[in-house]
Amino acid sequence: MPLYKHSEIIPNTFLLIWEITETKNMLIKNLKNINQLTLKLSHLKSNSHKLQFLSNLQLMKLKNISFEDLDYNVNGKPELENRYISLSHSFDYSAVTVSDKKVGVDVEKFRSKISKISHKFISANEINLIGDQSIENLTKVWTIKEAVYKAFGFSGIDFKKNIAIESINKRFTKAFVKINIDDEFESYNIEIFNFSQYICSVAIQST
Repeated sequence: MPLYKHSEIIPNTFLLIWEITETKNMLIKNLKNINQLTLKLSHLKSNSHKLQFLSNLQLMKLKNISFEDLDYNVNGKPELENRYISLSHSFDYSAVTVSDKKVGVDVEKFRSKISKISHKFISANEINLIGDQSIENLTKVWTIKEAVYKAFGFSGIDFKKNIAIESINKRFTKAFVKINIDDEFESYNIEIFNFSQYICSVAIQST
């Protein structure tokens, strides 16, 4: 189905979410540069990855951005000439954020295995901060850190050591996060959305 959510989180920062129910032929319709897209699709192994990629492009199209407008830096981060952009997908949903600030987005489906790997990305201070280590809360922590990682745009980040959640609000729908690596420091405000057994976090650089 087309757009599930389209919202302006803060002025000039947009979140767009797509629920993927279409076929590949339906999603590729009305996109530009079909030959180039077909070549890109040929390098994607699974049909689900192809659908996720195409749904990201459909979301970008809603903000007048095409595949050829994207560049990628040495770390694989997508870039635009005059704005910041971030892409994500998980199973039946994809997400795009576009902003005039550094921004990152991550969407993840609730999965029980996150409890087994949480020790790799959550610190003791963060455990005390969130309290309940439910699948939902652990998924929120993961998406927060993944979104910050995408916004920061550099490789070699240790989610547990380099990205610290400093505070959350009572409903755990907002957070404040700092990232620190090799004397590079940045801070981010986080907006968290919960829907259909998914969590989507958006990291927006704090000024």
